[in-house]
Amino acid sequence: MMAVNDKAIVERCIEEQDLSRLLKLPDVLDDFSEASLVKSLQWILRVDEKLIDDATKEITSAEIKKRLSWSDENTEAPFSDRKCYVINLMLCQKFTPQFLQEEARSLSFDAVLTLTKYIQFLLCWLPVLEKPNRFVPSYEQIIDWLNVFVDSHFQQLKLSEDAAAVVNSLYDQVVVMAKWQLDSRMLYGTLAELNRQFEEKQRNVKMGDYCIEVISF
Repeated sequence: MMAVNDKAIVERCIEEQDLSRLLKLPDVLDDFSEASLVKSLQWILRVDEKLIDDATKEITSAEIKKRLSWSDENTEAPFSDRKCYVINLMLCQKFTPQFLQEEARSLSFDAVLTLTKYIQFLLCWLPVLEKPNRFVPSYEQIIDWLNVFVDSHFQQLKLSEDAAAVVNSLYDQVVVMAKWQLDSRMLYGTLAELNRQFEEKQRNVKMGDYCIEVISF
């Protein structure tokens, strides 16, 4: 069987302004490469809002809102709900961080800043999901994306005045997250011990009831 060139198909979708088809590619192709993922994101950031509306017209606005964790909080997102939904679809795709970092070098610096700001927004509003969600990137995916952007555009981020506020704000947020993780580990240890003692107590109670029943018999 001849291998499908996903990059050529993505290029054709972009040339034909066929966003609807492009959004289906990750589901219909055996391999949606990191190069295609980066190319798609770069284009989606630039497309007209009407194109996004047309590509997602089969999904109701109510359904779109259900798939965005901040939609009920009257929070102003960096993009429209439908554009956030489309970007999330790309951010949720599987990738190898090393390969993605190499491909991300082709992103324009404006695109990197825009996506970094958006991902920072996601960090504030995404729930902690135990199971994967095809519409919402996980924390692990978000951290991988941030690492990719920082590593692939480190020099530009370091020298750009426009990036300073974003980097400083992101740093403060990650510090809070790190402290939260440390505190949550301590809480986890305490709760694990309580749970162990509770289960032991339950076993003792059941054993006592069993002994009484045997004696009665």
